Amino acid sequence: MGIQRKRAGAWLAGALGLAASSVVLAAPAAVAGPPPCQTKNVRTGVEYKGASAVTTAITEAAAGDTISIWGICYGNFTVDKDLTLRGQGKNATLDGNEQGRVLAIDGGTTSIRNLKITNGETAGLGGGIYVATAAVLDNVLVTGNSAGSTQFGGGIAADLASSLTLIDSTVSGNTAGSSGGIDMFRAKATLINSTVAGNHATRTPGSEPDGCGFGDPVVLYSCAGGIWNYQGTLALVDSTVSGNTAAYRGGGIASYVRFVDGNPVSGLTILSGATSISSNTAGDQGGGIFASTTSASTTIGVVAADGTATYKDPISASTLPAWMGSISGNTPDQCSPTLTIGGATCGA
Repeated sequence: MGIQRKRAGAWLAGALGLAASSVVLAAPAAVAGPPPCQTKNVRTGVEYKGASAVTTAITEAAAGDTISIWGICYGNFTVDKDLTLRGQGKNATLDGNEQGRVLAIDGGTTSIRNLKITNGETAGLGGGIYVATAAVLDNVLVTGNSAGSTQFGGGIAADLASSLTLIDSTVSGNTAGSSGGIDMFRAKATLINSTVAGNHATRTPGSEPDGCGFGDPVVLYSCAGGIWNYQGTLALVDSTVSGNTAAYRGGGIASYVRFVDGNPVSGLTILSGATSISSNTAGDQGGGIFASTTSASTTIGVVAADGTATYKDPISASTLPAWMGSISGNTPDQCSPTLTIGGATCGA
């Protein structure tokens, strides 16, 4: 109800002419709570409501089913079969309630669509999503999650031999000791038209020469604000890595090669399409990209796709478009050590 100003004289005359008056106070509008959690198995038509809606729907689903999700669903969820989790409406959310990892994918391929994954908090890997097998994220927001202070993958952790695909998705505002946004451990990952932004690797650097090493006792981790490709294969297609920070190295990306008997055998990061790496920050080196080696080949190092079948998507095997993007505005440097990417030098 709007309030209009009136001249004082007119208001007073009208007030004095009233024989009686009444005052009606409008009650404030009720503040709506979070939308309730509700799910439905698309194949069976069975609906589930309440706190256990997602867990029950996943447990009772058959491989290949699609679970539609409405509202904000709190909990810590595990999928061990081929399944699609599909959000309905703008508020569809899986919320870890800061009580553990939001989603663990322990078997089969989980497709996640139109969902927000948030408030995961774990002392282990993958605050938002842990992938042991395969995950496909389509129009998904992974934000506000955290992994352990000596662990990896604040947003997503793709573990040994797993695969991860992001399409039109965003990983932002997540934290971990290392790999604030996405961690890959000898895994395959493809990001298409996706964004990794504002994630943080926060651990104080360790004592090993590159500050990012492993060991027993545990060495402190402090690398890869955005993405750590540890000895796997990563393709970035028309994607953005920006505004991420690492306490030590690899503000945007850390790309590590695996050596066996002194020979490089795996570890490839491919830039493709309009991919840009910008405005990332590292405390020591590799504001944009930190690489464990300057080697660059079709199977090793950090390279630019050239639009031919030489460089293929590590998951679909389709030819990647030529890189036409940029590496810019990173601090304290663009790449460390100096790399040759697509015929251009990327260094300080």
